[in-house]
Amino acid sequence: MTVNPMKTAVDSLFNRLGRTATYKNSSVRLILSEPDKITEVGFVNAHSGMHRAKIRISDAPDLKVGDKIGMDGKIYAVRSEPVKDIHNLIWSCDLVCV
Repeated sequence: MTVNPMKTAVDSLFNRLGRTATYKNSSVRLILSEPDKITEVGFVNAHSGMHRAKIRISDAPDLKVGDKIGMDGKIYAVRSEPVKDIHNLIWSCDLVCV
């Protein structure tokens, strides 16, 4: 049996830096960031209230827009289409608190 070094590294990263969340009644690990995104709309700057999340594909293989993730007493909805990394190990998506 061959060990995938990238999967080992990703698992280690998520176990150390990830936060526990709930997805479809299962415990998952995710890395959540809060980017300060300022978008220009005409002459007005708009601040984005979304969070960027990284979730292991092994934890949420069928992740899609509209799915709900619970963490720290809050519920987040997947707002953007989840995108896989080049190794097919991590989803990246935007979450919004609902």
